[in-house]
Amino acid sequence: MLGKLLKHEFRATGRTMLPMLAVLTALVLLANLSVRLLDAELGAFLEILLILIVFLTFIAVIVAEIMPVVVMVQRFYRNLLANEGYLMHTLPANVHELVWSKLIVSTVWLLGTNLVIFLLGGLSVIHLGRLNIGEILQALPSWTQIMDGLAQVGISGGDVTLLLVEMALSVVLVQLAACLHFYAAMALGHMFTSHKGLLSVVFFVALSYLFSVLTSALGLVQMPYLESLEFDTFRQSIQVAQAILGEGIGVTLIQGALFYIATVLGLKKGLNLA
Repeated sequence: MLGKLLKHEFRATGRTMLPMLAVLTALVLLANLSVRLLDAELGAFLEILLILIVFLTFIAVIVAEIMPVVVMVQRFYRNLLANEGYLMHTLPANVHELVWSKLIVSTVWLLGTNLVIFLLGGLSVIHLGRLNIGEILQALPSWTQIMDGLAQVGISGGDVTLLLVEMALSVVLVQLAACLHFYAAMALGHMFTSHKGLLSVVFFVALSYLFSVLTSALGLVQMPYLESLEFDTFRQSIQVAQAILGEGIGVTLIQGALFYIATVLGLKKGLNLA
């Protein structure tokens, strides 16, 4: 059933996200062309038009960053907490499948949108800087050269692989925890009969403050340990980075697990659709 829910969710959210990303891509391309044309004497009207395109592109990037969050909140609210909840909760799917279908799709769109923005930004730098992609690729060292250079300073391939895996896992887990933060706040807020929206905001702020305090307290506890670490060699620096990332992953897992439990319990035990 989870597969069917994912398919439906991707279709529903894709109607908003795909056109938005297409418009963003088109605006970035137009903005790149506009910046190039601004060097020429085209007249006041065309210069204003080109500047407006560049300005709209900056606005589009901001909207693109916000849109996945808006879609995520809307889908969760409409499907599980509003009138559609009566239908969704009668499907042959348990609460976990309903939550994971929303969670996976929202995380994919969050990561995908950031990846598109990153790639468009990189291509814009190359285009506006009049750089040659082929020459850039040729100037980059090969993977073998990179690994040989790291080996000379005492860093093994396993160290690099572990660090990259931890970085990728950290990015994904942070996105998952961020989605669950919204879900938990909304699920808890809708356990009440009135002021559900306001209470959802209150729960969101309260959870943010709570985990901010806990994270700060953990940082203070870890301060003597961090100050005792040695950074004399590149290998030690890599190992410290691995340790810090590992600890961050652990904290994010705990945070996400608590948000998930709150979301499921809110939907399963105390949801009030009245």
